[in-house]
Amino acid sequence: MTPEEERDNPMPNLVVGYDRHPASRSALAFAADLAGRLDAGLHVVHVVDDEDVPVDPDSDDLEAATAGRAEWARAAADAQLAEFAGAWTYYSRHGRPAVVLAQIATDTDAAMIVLGVPRKGLMAMMERLLGESVSAAEVRLAGRPVVLVPEQAGDTD
Repeated sequence: MTPEEERDNPMPNLVVGYDRHPASRSALAFAADLAGRLDAGLHVVHVVDDEDVPVDPDSDDLEAATAGRAEWARAAADAQLAEFAGAWTYYSRHGRPAVVLAQIATDTDAAMIVLGVPRKGLMAMMERLLGESVSAAEVRLAGRPVVLVPEQAGDTD
């Protein structure tokens, strides 16, 4: 492709939220497959949250322990994308997940944001009732399509 053609047809980008939940792994598998089909860039985003913070917040090595717990996401993404032939980048950021994802989607001019379906349980239900679920907030903030992937989507053979 000539430089002029590349400017006229820039590679699309996909942003995918990634955490330790099974639906998130399914979302990454879906996004990688879609990125491969579209010849799109893939931007994997892990937002450091309460699950990345050690149980004892008064620990002397809080920062190191938090970084270590968050680093699992990078290693897991590397392993899951080991056979992905396309271009991808990894981000680990602090902040509100919907805001961080929307900002990276804006920065990369992403065609869409891919997320695992909302979690189950009492806290997840409360978040949805209060309008604080990541997927609900993302729809309001992102200004682009948000695709929700169920946990079972990664179980294709």
